[in-house]
Amino acid sequence: MYAEIANILKSIGSPRILIIGDIMLDEFLMGSVGRISPEAPTPVLSYQTNQQQLGGAGFTANVLAQLGAKVEICALTGKDETRESIIKLLDEIKVTHRCLVMDTDRPSTKKQRVMAQDSDLSSGQQQMLRIDYESKAPIPEKLESEVIAFLKNEASSFDSIILSDYSKGMLSPKIINCLKDCAADTPVIGDPAKGAPIERYHGITAMKPNRHECEAAIGFPLDSKESIIRAGKKFLEKADLKYTFISLDTEGLFYIDCEDNYLFVPTHPLEVYDVAGAGDSVISIMALLAASDTPPRYLLEIANAAAGIMISQQSPKHISREDLIHRMVIGDDQISRKTKTLDELSIILQSSSMKSKKTYFTNGYFDNISPKQILFLEKLNQYDGIRILAVNSDKSIRQQGNKPHLPESDRLRLLQMFDCIDYILLFDETDCIEILRELAPDFYLKGANYRDQKIIEADILKEIKCEIQFISINA
Repeated sequence: MYAEIANILKSIGSPRILIIGDIMLDEFLMGSVGRISPEAPTPVLSYQTNQQQLGGAGFTANVLAQLGAKVEICALTGKDETRESIIKLLDEIKVTHRCLVMDTDRPSTKKQRVMAQDSDLSSGQQQMLRIDYESKAPIPEKLESEVIAFLKNEASSFDSIILSDYSKGMLSPKIINCLKDCAADTPVIGDPAKGAPIERYHGITAMKPNRHECEAAIGFPLDSKESIIRAGKKFLEKADLKYTFISLDTEGLFYIDCEDNYLFVPTHPLEVYDVAGAGDSVISIMALLAASDTPPRYLLEIANAAAGIMISQQSPKHISREDLIHRMVIGDDQISRKTKTLDELSIILQSSSMKSKKTYFTNGYFDNISPKQILFLEKLNQYDGIRILAVNSDKSIRQQGNKPHLPESDRLRLLQMFDCIDYILLFDETDCIEILRELAPDFYLKGANYRDQKIIEADILKEIKCEIQFISINA
């Protein structure tokens, strides 16, 4: 399945996606706290630095840009320094903004957070205060007309549209109605405002409520598989959608469409650092693949992986297509986590979390594990990087005129217990030439007894600039 998902993510190219909604600037003022003010019982922040990042619809734009989409944003700002900061950040991530309309009578939305590090207790970063600069006034009629004209002229040129509503005044009823008309030709994926009635978005293509939002909309709890299915059907009917995702917190994601096809995809246990961005990443995947006819099962798996990547990071958050495949490929149990296909290993090595690490490669039958072989494997502990063991399959061994002492299933079960091995690759060929060409490791490891012998893979090692290292064993 994951090889097929990898092919989908590689084949979709760079979809053109329009995000329309409420853009914000998130600003973090950071420093340390070492004392209480003598003027009032409040901590005193010793200011050190500040950071800015896109929020609201801008956060989704950033996620999609990292995932390789061609993104354009249509939003409302004031005429101020915050607008200039927003434009600068959009330009940095190459997000187009031809319809970033400006209302001189309102401030651009900015969320300013004061973040403190307790220098005495080292308790980590804590938010002391948040200051919001915003207006929730409806978009002026003149600017509303500009946005509607832009949508009528340009919407059909996009592969999908995200409606990102935070109730800051951008998405007026007329603009939402225009988006409903756009949905006849271009998928419109709704990220609804908190507390907004779902009828407000009636007629768009799809939405992604969480459990609480869905319960509020349909009037009963989602406390069993049957109630979730019933809620999904009612939600689709009330909002007149083609399909919907429902986020079920730790239970994963639920998909249902207007033809009553449904799927559950459970989440995996993860260490959570920051839940921000999980919903935006799911919406982003829905939009990224909206025009690709991706099977729902794959769509759910990719969206689930994206949410997992987001909650496992602190800001600033990073995501890529390679990261998505890597998270899905690593699996849950020890055997599936270690034993990979060549395609899966190639994807893992391309992920942003692996590119900076050195790769060490070795191979062999390992069909009669002796003390010397155990000592050889234990030597892998001295290498700091990704350690890959390629194992000849039973077919490979027989092709070379030999008979395996242990079947490949037993060999894999034994080898996966070695902590010094990160990944195991079972191969049918009689040599590793094509595997080395594909993976291009940094180092090729062999026992010292091979130092004066001819190595079949020598030519390919020279071609890929892979250094041979010999391991001495004192048995």
